[in-house]
Amino acid sequence: MTKARIIAAALVPFVACTAVWAQEDGQEKKWSVGALGLVSVSPFAGEDTEILPVPYLAYRGERFYLEGLEAGYHLVEPMRGPGTQFVADVIASARMTPGTSRDKVTLDAGLRLGVRGKFGSLTATGLHDVTGEHDGMELRADYSYTFMGDDYFITPSVGISWQNRKLANHMWGVTADQHADMIADGDDVVLPVYQLDGSAVNYEAGLTAIYLVNDRVNLIGFSRATYLDKDVRANPAIEKKYDLTIGLGIAYSF
Repeated sequence: MTKARIIAAALVPFVACTAVWAQEDGQEKKWSVGALGLVSVSPFAGEDTEILPVPYLAYRGERFYLEGLEAGYHLVEPMRGPGTQFVADVIASARMTPGTSRDKVTLDAGLRLGVRGKFGSLTATGLHDVTGEHDGMELRADYSYTFMGDDYFITPSVGISWQNRKLANHMWGVTADQHADMIADGDDVVLPVYQLDGSAVNYEAGLTAIYLVNDRVNLIGFSRATYLDKDVRANPAIEKKYDLTIGLGIAYSF
């Protein structure tokens, strides 16, 4: 039973660490390594809350970047210093099914557009499956704002995502084959068959707090919750209205 979904959910807040990679002399650090301690609460019935240690790796170059399980290329060169920054990135990102009973790993590719400035960060992202596993797509919008002190960053965020029927069923449904495999494998959790009739709209909220120990070491705490669409919650296998990950971590930049 893999833990990749938990890892993917947890790595999202570490993107915020890139905001503090700049040294006092203005030279940006390109690499960051770290470790996370995660707690994941699954919305699926019978699946236990999981606690897991996870490694982290990131790289940020002039155009190319790697942040956890997402890689991308900046079509617009990132601007140094304050001011309004327009964002246009080609991205590829691993996608994991929620819970632990239907382990699947697929790859999405797409485009992220947005703008960042004193008002915060507003982005719109379109993704499509490129593995042929489900051929689904997702459109999402996210907003975040960072409060900064001398040695800390606090970033609340909100988001909304639309998943078409193919992706919604891949993420939140249970196929007859998956149900049969759970029985054949003697799994402790056997989820009933369920398929959504249409698309799903989920809402997200998160909070990331970063404390700068020094110019290389950062401590981070975060939480990320997804409130599920009513048609997703109609799945008899889902007993919670939300998917939740919280954790603590440390990152070293160089």
